[in-house]
Amino acid sequence: MGNVVVLTTGPLYTLEEVKEHLRVDTSDDDATIQAYMDAAETAVLQYCHIGLVPSGKESVFKVAAMMVVSDLYEERSSSDGLPKVAELLLNPYRWLRV
Repeated sequence: MGNVVVLTTGPLYTLEEVKEHLRVDTSDDDATIQAYMDAAETAVLQYCHIGLVPSGKESVFKVAAMMVVSDLYEERSSSDGLPKVAELLLNPYRWLRV
């Protein structure tokens, strides 16, 4: 997989970017959206069975995580795994366990 970027050097996205993506104009749901953002980052990394975002692939993981946040925010608790679009973006970077 090559070089990796440590997520502690910077998040995949900002709250402002995610709120723009969700088309949220108020700060009423900021804490909830931030929790979804944290959960989404963890979910995309777990889906790929990796601990770090591959170098140069930050935008793929960012968009996939934003799709997860959208699903969590819009569907709340009726979601069943990662959204299909997120899986399609992440599948090339997934380490399959044997």
